Amino acid sequence: MNPDNDIARKIETVKVALVGYLRAAENDQLKDFEVINVNHRSFSTIVHLKIETAKINKRLVMKTINHHPINKDVIDRENQAVVEYNILRNLYPKFQKIENCSVPQPILVVPEIETYLMGYVDGDLLINELRWDRHLSSQKKFKELQGHFYNSGRWLRYFQEFTGLSDVSSGALNSVIERAESRLRLIEELNYPRCPKNLLREVRTFLYDQLNKLSGEKILVSGRHSDFHPLNILIGQNGVTVIDFMGYQEDCIAVDVLKMMVHLEDEKRSLTASSRRVKALQDKFLEGYGKAPVVPMPALLICEAMQRIVSLWGNISTPSKLFHHYLEANLRIKAHLDWLIDEKKRRLLWPSY
Repeated sequence: MNPDNDIARKIETVKVALVGYLRAAENDQLKDFEVINVNHRSFSTIVHLKIETAKINKRLVMKTINHHPINKDVIDRENQAVVEYNILRNLYPKFQKIENCSVPQPILVVPEIETYLMGYVDGDLLINELRWDRHLSSQKKFKELQGHFYNSGRWLRYFQEFTGLSDVSSGALNSVIERAESRLRLIEELNYPRCPKNLLREVRTFLYDQLNKLSGEKILVSGRHSDFHPLNILIGQNGVTVIDFMGYQEDCIAVDVLKMMVHLEDEKRSLTASSRRVKALQDKFLEGYGKAPVVPMPALLICEAMQRIVSLWGNISTPSKLFHHYLEANLRIKAHLDWLIDEKKRRLLWPSY
């Protein structure tokens, strides 16, 4: 099916569902329904809408899940539109009480077309503000950027509390190892010349050695965002708003923390970035998050290894034609390979042991 025809059909289905929702839940009537733009992405299609009812004018966002080989395991596990809608229903009223931290308002879900509707959030992506960590960039803007990362840390701590913290067996880390292995297999398929031939075997041995050290220990878990980094954080009048909960599940609390920390570690390899400023952003993020809970070192190693492998795969699989981006990717690839295969260069990003 033509993707444009498919999304047009889904838009009409959502429009019908919205009419029913407004009538039943808001005692309101839809008068106008306008598609502002459609953004086709690998894992989802985002449609920005503008509606007028008898009572209000507002913007909404429709998200429909796309099937892609990379997200097959997640899609096969559960309807991700329902997953995202349900977690937003849980989080939205709780974050309403938290200053400078929020999530989009969920409106409705249409499971049969893997689509849900949420409120539009006015803001800029945090990743675009990283330009203020550059050498000689505005000190005032950098201070504001530090505040955004502080609030991002606060948001994550509240998120983990709202989704529930509990101690479970170390078997909870199997899903982290499986994700690491899946990305390592993809890296192997690319035959990247700088990767050792036995990378998968060596890293797999390292991961299971760490898991064996955790035998009988408990691991602190909570809800996991799955992709917690500046590309999924909006900054605006409400402080920070976190979006895109595809792949949400219960997991070790270190997974999301280390996603952000590894992303910022990659930022240090930007040729114009100030390592000192990026380190200050990491510190502000952790300050906002608060006191580090007790997580056994082997569990931290597993979680950081997974995030570094995901970044490694991303840098190898999406080569840039721009020379400076090519150099930056090579610096990131080298840093991750060094960490994964050379114990002497392996330092934990969180907490600092």
